[in-house]
Parts: sequence; structure tokens; C-alpha cells
Amino acid sequence: MNKSISDIIEEFIKSSLDDDDFIELSRNDLAKFFSCVPSQINYVLNTRFTLNRGFVVESQRGGNGYIKLVKITDNNNNFLKNTLELTNKPMNQVEGNQLIEQMADKKIINQNEADLLKCTISAKALNNPINIDNNLRSGILKQVIIELLKRESKPKK
Repeated sequence: MNKSISDIIEEFIKSSLDDDDFIELSRNDLAKFFSCVPSQINYVLNTRFTLNRGFVVESQRGGNGYIKLVKITDNNNNFLKNTLELTNKPMNQVEGNQLIEQMADKKIINQNEADLLKCTISAKALNNPINIDNNLRSGILKQVIIELLKRESKPKK
């Protein structure tokens, strides 16, 4: 059975990760190495290295662009990954506060962090019409959860 270029790129990246929790790669270098276009690398990253598969991908485009691939490894990550899906829909302030309290209850964040997050998603802070508030609130919480997933995945000292 012949493997597709996407399968080969995926295997290469996974083998480069080995036992490490993250790896930094150059999109252009990978494209040159595999004799493909950079969009092929993007395709592999967007379809094979997703949150649902246990990865967070950070990237920066441009001349010195890079790709940082973080492998999610901690117990709280299942909760965070499931919670992340909740942020794909508009969220009112009560729902946002409940989500933040769950993170505090699970000790993913401390109570001071929870209180600050609640302030950042409050109607007063967002100061927009209600339908925009709910979208902004979801977007803010989504980014917080992605950062928490990265933080939780870093090796403990």
C-alpha cells in the first residue's frame, strides 16, 4: 500500500516529537524536504495535529516563520479539550462564569485567576451589544483554554 505525502509528513513530524512534549519546525524547510508546497504542510497540521488528537499548533508566517507543535499530556487536558468545544458557540456571562468556576474547582486555575477571568468576560468589560458580548466572551475563553492546554502540557519541574 502506497502512503500519501500527508501520511509521510505526519509520520515524520510524530517521529521528530518522540518523547518530547513540543517541537519547533520551519514550514518552508519541511516543504523543501518533502518537495511539496507549504500549503501541504498546513493541511497536515490542520487535519492531523488537532486538539482532538492531543496537539496544539502555534505558527507564525513570514520569512522567519515557524511552527511549534505541542503534545498535550496531562489529565486536566481531557476536561480542557471538552470545554474548548463549548467555546465554539456564543456564551452568555452565566455560562462563562460557570465554566471558569469548573476550571477553578479542578485546580486548573486558582481562585484569583478565576476572579480575574470573570472580570474580563463581564458585560461591563465587554461593553458591547449583547449578541457581540456572547461571541467575544466565547473567543476570550477559547484563547484562555488553549493557553491553559499549553501550560498543562509543559513538563513539570
